[in-house]
Amino acid sequence: MLISVLMSVYKSEKPICIDRALRSVWDDQTMKPEEIILVQDGPLGEELMEVINLWKTKLGAHLVTLQNKTNLGLTKSLNKGLVHAKGELIARMDSDDIAFPTRFEEQLKMFENYPEL
Repeated sequence: MLISVLMSVYKSEKPICIDRALRSVWDDQTMKPEEIILVQDGPLGEELMEVINLWKTKLGAHLVTLQNKTNLGLTKSLNKGLVHAKGELIARMDSDDIAFPTRFEEQLKMFENYPEL
């Protein structure tokens, strides 16, 4: 079962937080997601873009970035990202969340063990 991670980032986010969030869903995971979809909700500052560009270089096609020309808000941004998700499961993250290293592995086991979920 493929997992897509869906995140949105806004200009007021701290670059260190988005970096840590991305590290927690990629570097630290025992089971990697198929993709991370990151919606840039309006123009972002230079420091945020530096972090995002470093992750683009590192992850290549595993990091899908979408950009809103103006701030649309969280709900509309996430809905925009959802349309592009390839995974059967969507793992929702805020740009300042930190996922436990076994998050996806444990969640996937739960879906496999309890198909009614």
